[in-house]
Amino acid sequence: MHPEDDDRSSSTPTAASKSGSGQDKDKPRLTDQEKKNNHIASEQKRRAAIREGFDRLTELVPGLEGQGRSESIVLQKTVEFMHLKLQERQNLIAEIESKGGRVDDSLRPT
Repeated sequence: MHPEDDDRSSSTPTAASKSGSGQDKDKPRLTDQEKKNNHIASEQKRRAAIREGFDRLTELVPGLEGQGRSESIVLQKTVEFMHLKLQERQNLIAEIESKGGRVDDSLRPT
């Protein structure tokens, strides 16, 4: 059987086959359907990770618990929450310094 007759071959050579390594000739290539299935699985995994991130934000940001999840609202409320926390931090630093305390520069918001 010739390599071009193998139904697992692809139309594009792999990087390893370009290098001339004889070891990779025995490695079967993916069919177009296998490539498509791998791509679909990778995309599903990526989307699941994004969903998990948004779910985690809804647990951390006050006011988002139990609401239907609109990603744009989650992002907007997260940004508002972070701005509030940064302002609170700045206020605490100012209060410490007004009472004669010292705050390390690494603790200041940038």
